[in-house]
Amino acid sequence: MSWRSAPDQPLRPGQWWSHPVIRAVVFVVVMAAVAMTTVVFEQDGRAPDWVYLTGQLVASVLAYAVVVLLLENRRPPVEVDPSRWRGLPVGLGIGTAACLVVFAVLWAGGWRTIEGTNSHAPLLQPLFMMGVVAAISEEIIFRGILFRLVEAGLGTWGATLVSAAVFGLVHINNPQATWWGAVAIALEAGMMFGLLYALTRSLWVVIGVHAAWNVMQGPILGSAVSGATHNGDGLVVSHPVGPELISGGIFGLEASLVSVLVWTAISLWLVRSLVVQGRVVAPLWRRRLTAGPAAPRW
Repeated sequence: MSWRSAPDQPLRPGQWWSHPVIRAVVFVVVMAAVAMTTVVFEQDGRAPDWVYLTGQLVASVLAYAVVVLLLENRRPPVEVDPSRWRGLPVGLGIGTAACLVVFAVLWAGGWRTIEGTNSHAPLLQPLFMMGVVAAISEEIIFRGILFRLVEAGLGTWGATLVSAAVFGLVHINNPQATWWGAVAIALEAGMMFGLLYALTRSLWVVIGVHAAWNVMQGPILGSAVSGATHNGDGLVVSHPVGPELISGGIFGLEASLVSVLVWTAISLWLVRSLVVQGRVVAPLWRRRLTAGPAAPRW
């Protein structure tokens, strides 16, 4: 099976537990219940960071498994079908290339300085946190669950907008977050990840892009990541210079107008591909009135 696209996997009609709202509620309840088990490992009132990170990852994966394997009876779910693993290196390549382009433009324009390298920069936990936990858990939540369920009602464009808006909003609570940074993430990664998923129906490729983007900008190139880490903490010691709208400031590369433009260009190409290939799912009310692509039930 190609990593690029996959056939629909319709659910059996008439099952009350297959309703999008029921599936969403079950996902949230299971994820919250599993995540709360991390309190068992508390030490002096606070669990180690690796416990919380592992708990978040396990919670999202188990909750997703309950929804797709038990409620939707999809085995394997097409978006994570092991035979489509080649989407992962493709995504890693896309994310790496996009980050390098943004960083190179900022450096060439004088909006990012490179002050040297730091061979003692911490790598293990940042790689696990940004490249594994964040990429997998966030893509399961925002594309594997939220996008799919919203698309069943609002169609592809509605699901893209809703998932992008929520994706940007959840980053506003990061330590160095700004409202512009949250908006920028919604416009760039939020939109692009949703469109990429709509085109490929593969979490492999989207997780790859997300992981590479996070790891390249933070642990490797020394940029803050989504306002959750600090500039200068990577293998490359770099800092923003000049207007925050261009450099990204304390929020990191994602708050840079350069990032927004690069990701928007990719998103526009994805929109065109979706339209040309006829992969756009219409909203529910239009599907009832006109013949067209059925909503993917996966």
